[in-house]
Amino acid sequence: MSTTSNTSAAPATPSRTFEEVPSFNIDKFISASRPLDLSGIRLEDAAKYPLSQSEVRVMRYMQDTEFYTVHYMKALMETHALADNEARAFMVCWGYEECFHGRALARIQEVCGHEPSRRSIDEFARPRKSTEVLQDFGGRLLSFLSKDFLATHMTWGAINELTAIHAYSRLAELSANPIVDQVMRRIVKDERRHFAFYYQQGKRRLQHSVLAQRMASLSLKALWEPVGGSMAPTEDRDFVGAYLFGDESGRARLAEVDSTIAKLPGMEWFNLVSKHTNEGTRRCLAAGTPMHRPERAAGTGD
Repeated sequence: MSTTSNTSAAPATPSRTFEEVPSFNIDKFISASRPLDLSGIRLEDAAKYPLSQSEVRVMRYMQDTEFYTVHYMKALMETHALADNEARAFMVCWGYEECFHGRALARIQEVCGHEPSRRSIDEFARPRKSTEVLQDFGGRLLSFLSKDFLATHMTWGAINELTAIHAYSRLAELSANPIVDQVMRRIVKDERRHFAFYYQQGKRRLQHSVLAQRMASLSLKALWEPVGGSMAPTEDRDFVGAYLFGDESGRARLAEVDSTIAKLPGMEWFNLVSKHTNEGTRRCLAAGTPMHRPERAAGTGD
């Protein structure tokens, strides 16, 4: 595998710990909800800086993941989350904002002369697989048998949102395209707000129920996979993980996700983000998949 990277580049988005996540104010969230803030950014200028094929592959995966949010939102809306005023209000705004993330990613690809992915569109058009139908039914059934199962959904969402924060931050750090850098950091701001909701919901629901903790642990151990993995081929998921997190800095970010989730009640065992992503990276390396990280020019970023 051939790789080129500039390890001396300063991080575009400073790392922060999530040990103390501020309480979530749903009214403030709704008031602030809007399309992705691209003020002061000319997406057309992205064309001045070519994207490597590796970077395009990562962005297509991210684009699909953002558009596919509506499927996860649908699954949540079919559980007891629908009866929770705060959760219901959040999910409507959350899906709206994630859609604009996908649109921005697709637009950057178009401006730079690359065809955006159609996978998410095709995924919604195809018939549902029997395993997907059974999983959705199982989630609804468990939700209605026990409201404690909603803690699993919220913990799952917290894992995925925190992973997304670090994924977008890493893409900003690695990109030699200053427009990509700037847009990714704008997306991170939204993802932090989304993470705060899921984390607080998960913490509140887990800390009051041992059953919720056990259900969440069993479900995550049996079913969790890196965000977007259920939609994309394993090779694509492995490639994205290797590109973003396959070096020392990336592995440190994975460990930060694990340690943050492990602070939730009953989640002391959690190590799945590092485990799955590092395994995928090893598969990608063993396959000799070509990968190129562009040299980042001095002064790139804000």
